[in-house]
Amino acid sequence: MWPSLTAYGIVTIISGIFLLPITGTFGMAIGLIGVIMFLASIIASPPTPEQPDDKSKRYCAYCIAEIDRNEKKCPFCETEQE
Repeated sequence: MWPSLTAYGIVTIISGIFLLPITGTFGMAIGLIGVIMFLASIIASPPTPEQPDDKSKRYCAYCIAEIDRNEKKCPFCETEQE
């Protein structure tokens, strides 16, 4: 299950329900898109985070530069790492 897609699907369904009396067919289409998103969230699994090929490296949390796993500070953006 993909939790964020489920939440977005529910929000889209609610938006479609609110738009239905105002716009008619457009609100119905938005609601159906929300239903499709909700069903897809049940079927699909969330994507796995991308990992560098070299196991001794990781990605910077801020600039996504490939840095050594034991670095405390990114040499490119100088952001503290967790």
